[in-house]
Amino acid sequence: MRHHTSLPRFLMTGLLLLAATSWAACGDDDSGESSNNGGLLTGDTTGGDTSGDTRTGGTTDGTTGATSNATTSNATTSNATTGGEPDRVGPEYSGGACPALVDGVNSGFESGGLSRSFILDLPPEPNGAPVIFLWHWLGGSAAEIHNGLNFDDLSDSEGVIVVAPESQGSQFEWRFTQGPEGNPDLALFDDLLACLWDQYDADLDRIYATGMSAGGLWSSYLTLHRSQWLATTAPMSGGADTTSYQTPEVDIPVLMIWGGEGDVFQGGLVDFDETSKYMSTRLREDGHFVAHCVHDRGHLPPFNAAPLVWSWFEAHSADQTEEPFKDGLPATFPDICALP
Repeated sequence: MRHHTSLPRFLMTGLLLLAATSWAACGDDDSGESSNNGGLLTGDTTGGDTSGDTRTGGTTDGTTGATSNATTSNATTSNATTGGEPDRVGPEYSGGACPALVDGVNSGFESGGLSRSFILDLPPEPNGAPVIFLWHWLGGSAAEIHNGLNFDDLSDSEGVIVVAPESQGSQFEWRFTQGPEGNPDLALFDDLLACLWDQYDADLDRIYATGMSAGGLWSSYLTLHRSQWLATTAPMSGGADTTSYQTPEVDIPVLMIWGGEGDVFQGGLVDFDETSKYMSTRLREDGHFVAHCVHDRGHLPPFNAAPLVWSWFEAHSADQTEEPFKDGLPATFPDICALP
C-alpha cells in the first residue's frame, strides 16, 4: 500500500509558486557551465522493487514499490552477449521489443504512456560499458546539462555510455512529487536501462545517476527508489526531507554535492543545504556510505562537475564487497570534498 503524506507548508508554497511561474535564470559564468537553476522536492514514501539485485539489502518497511516495469526479464540471451547467461538480468522493456538506440538524439521512445526523447552518447566500444543517467534542471534541457557541464566528453575519454533524457509533462521537470507506482519518469529510467542492457549489454554493476537541482532531486529519488539498479549516485543540489525520504532497499554509496548555506531556491523557498544534509544524515543512519562535496557557488553546479562526478563513479561498482573510500577520499578529489 502506498503511504500518502501531506507536503510541508514551505514546500507546498514553493510548488504553487513554481506552477504559476516559468522560472529559469539563464547565463554563463567563467566555468563555461549553464547557470539555470530550479527544483523542489517531496513525495510519497513507497518502496521499490528489488528484482535483479545481487547486493544485500537495507532495512525496509515492507512496502512493495513500483509496478511500472522494474521486473526482470526471464530471457537469458536477450542482451548483446552471446557467450552464455549474464551474471545479472536487466529489467524488461515495457513496450516489448526495444527500438534501436543510436548515438545522438533519440525521439519517439515509448515509455510510461508517453513518447520520450533523450541524448545518447556512445563510446567507441559501447558493448559492456557503464552507464551514466544525467537529469537536467528546472527550465533546462538535456543538451544544456549534457553539453554545458561537459558530460559529453566522458563517452570518448572514459568509455562510458551517457544518456540525458528530456523531461515531459511535469511542472517540475521530473516527477519526484509522485510515488513510484505508475510514475512515468521512473518507467523511463527502467525502460532506458532495459534497452541499453538489451542492445549494448550495459554493465549492470556500473549504472550511475546524477543531475542538478530538479535533476538532483530526481537523482535523489532514484537513490531511494532504484538502489537495486544503481551502483552509486551523485545528486547535485538534491536531497530529501522528512516526507520524501525512505531507506534504500540495498546498500548504495552516495556523493552529495551542493553549494553550502547559499544553495537556496528563490530566496529560501527550498534550502538545498538543509535537504542535502538531511538526506546525508538519514542515509548514514541507515548504514549507507556518504561523502560530501560542498562548494561555495550557491545554487550552481560545482566547477568541473563532470570529472568530479566521474572520479566518484568510476571507483564504484555494485559487485564491490568493500567501500573504496572508507578510509578517506584520495588527494585527487578537490578540497571541497570530504567524509562527513
